[in-house]
Amino acid sequence: MTADLIAFAARFNIKPSEAHVLPALFERSASKVGMAPRALLAEATYRNNKLGHYMAECARKVALECPRE
Repeated sequence: MTADLIAFAARFNIKPSEAHVLPALFERSASKVGMAPRALLAEATYRNNKLGHYMAECARKVALECPRE
């Protein structure tokens, strides 16, 4: 999953200061839609560009609210 998270962050220009929220974001989102986190991550990274942009925006918003210390 780590390699796919790195690919997602690179593809959607996620800053290192935002990337720390990605694992939890994909885990929680996947549980809400009944998917495995890896499957949702692959869908957002490699197949569904709109989903990828949506998840990237979510990551940016969450990272602003929960900055890494």
